[in-house]
Amino acid sequence: MGVNGKNRRPTGRADQPPAKPRSKPKHPVLRHTARGVLLAVGSACGFGVAFGVGYVASMLRGLPKVNAATFVNNSAASVVYDDQGRVIGQFAGDGDRQPIASLNQVSPYLVQAFVAAEDKTFFTNMGINPMAMARAFVQDLLGHRIESGASTITQQTVKLAVFPEQERTLKRKIQEIALAVEVSHVLSKDEILTDYMNWVYMGRMGTDTVYGVKRASEILFGKEPNELSLAQAALLAALPNNPSYFSPYQFPQHALMRQHYILDQMLANHMISKQAYDAAYREDVLKTLKPPPMTGLPAHPYLLLDEVKPLVIQDLVRAGVYDNAQEAESALPVAGLKIYTTIDLQMQQDVERVLSNNQLFAGTDKTYRLPNGKTATDLYEAGFAIVDNHTGAVLAVGGGRDYLRDAIDHADIPRQPGSSIKPLLDYGPAIDTGLITAASEMYDAPTRFPGAANQPPYEPHDDEPDFAGLMTARVALYESRNVPAIDVLSVLTPQVGFSYLSKLGLGPGATTWLGQPTVVADDEHHLAAAIGGLDNGVTVLQMTSAYSTFANQGVWHQSYLIRQITDASGRVLYQVDPATHQVYSPQTAYIITNMLHDVVYHPGGTATAVGARFPGQWISGKTGTTDSLGDGWFIGYTQDYTAGIWMGYNNHEPIDPSNYNLKFTLWSDIMAPILATHPAKTPWPVPPGIVFRTVSSTSGLLPTPLSKAFGGTETDPFVQGTEPTSYDDVAVQAKYTIVGGKKVLATTRTPASDVEVGTFIKLPTARIVDWEHKIPNGLTADTPYLLPSALDPRGGAPLDAGTAPNLTNPAQLQAPTGLFGYYDGAEVWLGWNSVPGASQYIVYRAAGLDKPYRKIGTSTSTSFVDPSPPQGTSVVYYEVIASSNLSLSMPSRAIAVPLLPPGGTGSNETESNAPNTPNAADELNSSLAEGLP
Repeated sequence: MGVNGKNRRPTGRADQPPAKPRSKPKHPVLRHTARGVLLAVGSACGFGVAFGVGYVASMLRGLPKVNAATFVNNSAASVVYDDQGRVIGQFAGDGDRQPIASLNQVSPYLVQAFVAAEDKTFFTNMGINPMAMARAFVQDLLGHRIESGASTITQQTVKLAVFPEQERTLKRKIQEIALAVEVSHVLSKDEILTDYMNWVYMGRMGTDTVYGVKRASEILFGKEPNELSLAQAALLAALPNNPSYFSPYQFPQHALMRQHYILDQMLANHMISKQAYDAAYREDVLKTLKPPPMTGLPAHPYLLLDEVKPLVIQDLVRAGVYDNAQEAESALPVAGLKIYTTIDLQMQQDVERVLSNNQLFAGTDKTYRLPNGKTATDLYEAGFAIVDNHTGAVLAVGGGRDYLRDAIDHADIPRQPGSSIKPLLDYGPAIDTGLITAASEMYDAPTRFPGAANQPPYEPHDDEPDFAGLMTARVALYESRNVPAIDVLSVLTPQVGFSYLSKLGLGPGATTWLGQPTVVADDEHHLAAAIGGLDNGVTVLQMTSAYSTFANQGVWHQSYLIRQITDASGRVLYQVDPATHQVYSPQTAYIITNMLHDVVYHPGGTATAVGARFPGQWISGKTGTTDSLGDGWFIGYTQDYTAGIWMGYNNHEPIDPSNYNLKFTLWSDIMAPILATHPAKTPWPVPPGIVFRTVSSTSGLLPTPLSKAFGGTETDPFVQGTEPTSYDDVAVQAKYTIVGGKKVLATTRTPASDVEVGTFIKLPTARIVDWEHKIPNGLTADTPYLLPSALDPRGGAPLDAGTAPNLTNPAQLQAPTGLFGYYDGAEVWLGWNSVPGASQYIVYRAAGLDKPYRKIGTSTSTSFVDPSPPQGTSVVYYEVIASSNLSLSMPSRAIAVPLLPPGGTGSNETESNAPNTPNAADELNSSLAEGLP
């Protein structure tokens, strides 16, 4: 245990002056150590009484031996492994270090700046500061933990050179104190400060990990450290306190704030004059910065530098291994740590291969103008992440296309999520709380919410120029309609919706892995949050993690990338313990997944490009788009994996429509090898308590023969007890007439010859979600088909104000039978059997087997004459529907009537034995929707 001042280490540079000889120790080591330690400990209000000399002596057993070589090389690289133990990369042992030989090689301003910032008593203390330590010890005793804040420059030098891998413990603190006292008696202050300036970690600058003031000065200012101005010296001295936070490249305002603090301390301690202080304060030091080096990169730079490194630093500090982020970051290249991640190296390589394929991005770069009038190039960028649904483990991360051209980690920066937030914030919570089902009626129509004080009202719109009208929640979600989502959150309330987001790690206060705010409290006060209108936004990693909940029966596993960290001997320093929450019920998670399957595979879905690449697979997902195509998202998942992608520009230029769907190409190219080895061929498991019903896609109720007039049917899962039991009352039949070119309800005074029977939409205002905020008479795609509200101006009582088929009535009308017809050379004569209860019959005609059926007339008898059969076709098709005031029947079987002249070849009469192939049946089933008015 001692310090040998002989054999001063080589400088590594031939042009450096030789170091002056180190002084020889004048006192035995133990005497200095015990005196220094007892003096410091004795100052701590009785601390020495509690521990005593004997306890201190026990702590000093095994004190590491140090000599001059200790400050030359005592480092080993920290190695990063994937989930199979394969080496991903390492944090280089020495980084970019160019040592100085003495303080003669640095500016006096730099010496003063470091002393003012780190240790004001450096030149007078004994290697420790007993009073500062006394205050720290009291705080530690009260807080039951060892804190930093009292370390001198000498202690920091010892810590950097001797203890890079040790956790913060009382024993280490005492040993650090002992060695600091010894070093202060063996080495001169100039020699200690020289060692400190060589060892101190200055942060990552571009692609270089930088140690020591010499290399930092060369990179930042292009100068030797003895040429630095006062302003530059103060900025350089700002870095060691927190190299990431005070990086002048990443956070220039933070760096200036610290520089100003150091200048203030230098003035207060009479190190500089007021004139020099004022000049340095006014100097625009940021303009003197040189571009950082971008020449050398580790393998997988986005992963190692922007994901693994900050997470390891956080984990080591939270585990109590290091006092603060600066110490942990300094130790990474020298402590010989083993870092075990969740990364699947093959998946990681697949992600990087696709994102770095410049052919996929050809012609996508954009040029924009800077405030100074110059132009710059913005890359069309992508961020990507893959998560294991069952554990939350991050399997691969894509930070961007080219680290040398754009070092921003796009997987971990907040961007507005657009519609991709809807299942998490709106529909998922609304279904989970029983507010809606997959079949609840939504009305995509002009909507107005009153504004806050002195604010205009909020009138949301879809991305499309018009409003679609009445639809189910399923349709609204897979078509990504904005207004219905806002309606849902309005009734649910943002507070309830955000309570679910909090359980997904996306509550107010959430941050990126680097600590940048994402979701904030203010987001809860805006309905625009329902469609992704967040103040800051969210990250790809956050969204991918959240979506994995739907694939995992509603259970969220906190995503993590670092599994374990050990020291060089294998001792565990950190072990992951991720949080787990049941966020949605298994039934809700399944219903949302079932709905999101249509996003990928329904013809009206917004991600059919993915479904086309992977036909027959069980992939669910959601797209997201922000205003002016500023951001493009897709998060897709199978039972095993969730993969999310964001695309856009750093400067928020709009994405060209021709390039917008590139996100689907990248997602599919990355997932293709994964789905080849892990195909998603098994249907989603159905949890207990789920029932299925086929419903009208307009009303969400059980369909009637009228339902197909304005849409189709869909089969939805329901939580048992919430399934519909009543029949569609939205598609109704009513008697009307036309007055002045407008449809009005027929009355008792309407001439019988003017009365028509039509099918209309009767809005279910009592069931529409958030009907109260709809703008009266707002135009939608349904407006031409809405049930007239005005009566025939000739007066009288309405004959029929709109009735739906009563399918619970045993006397439901039967379809007409025995339909036959023939062509007499000019007209087609039709006849059929009478239907009990029918008041009239509606006749439909199609010009071909693949042509739509259209209404051509009505009859109160069982016959009808078509006076004008279509020309240019050899066969015409007919069908008939029976009608009453209560209901409509299903269509009769269709007949085909050849249009052959009298005496022509073959029979000109056809009974109801027309072709009934599956294709024909499909055509007949869809004809009603085409033919009814």
